[in-house]
Amino acid sequence: MNAKKLTRNIVIAMVLGILVGWLCHEVAIDAAMAKDISEYFSLVTDIFLRLIKMVIAPLVFATLVSGLSSMSGSGAVGRIGLKAMVWFVTAAIISLSVGMFLANAFQPGAGLNMTVPVDSVKTGVEAAGFNLRTFVAHLVPTSIAEAMSKNEILQILIFSLFFGMGLAHIKSKGATTLFQMIDELANVMFKITDYVMQFAPLAVFTAIAASITVEGPGVRTALSGIRDSQ
Repeated sequence: MNAKKLTRNIVIAMVLGILVGWLCHEVAIDAAMAKDISEYFSLVTDIFLRLIKMVIAPLVFATLVSGLSSMSGSGAVGRIGLKAMVWFVTAAIISLSVGMFLANAFQPGAGLNMTVPVDSVKTGVEAAGFNLRTFVAHLVPTSIAEAMSKNEILQILIFSLFFGMGLAHIKSKGATTLFQMIDELANVMFKITDYVMQFAPLAVFTAIAASITVEGPGVRTALSGIRDSQ
């Protein structure tokens, strides 16, 4: 599916999501029923997000190893590996900076009068004791299987660099079977990613429909009113 067609389908899915969500909101006899309907919509969205996470690790591994091992000379491999590391770290810093800027600029959730729970809530993010030494040590995986299962991209990158350099070395000796397998794996992962992205309009539809089913069509107006009152 080309980009223009995908974008068009996503816009159509957004409109349909609003209409279907509005209809479900009106049909639901109470808030509990609306929430039940919303959870069925959310199931599709959750599956799509799981599919996205499913392809990340093997896609990163296969493409990096295939690209690195296809080069000749350890110097070229080292330069590309360093550039890849810098790109990932830079992208992470930019993403965090944009997120912090938007959170402070728009203050999502401000004015909703939600009470902060007294007990600590587990967010899954361990911020205690985090420092530069911990970050650097965390870059090196103790197990590539664990890194892939948790989608630790930087750890996968480090392993892929070593694997790609090792594969480039044995490839220079005439062993090409594993290289061809990795190269074919990269092509397969690109195709799987294409398959997954075809479900993006459906995921957008269900995500919007789930929100409108619970909150109703006035959710945007209500949020705008809260923001203007700040």
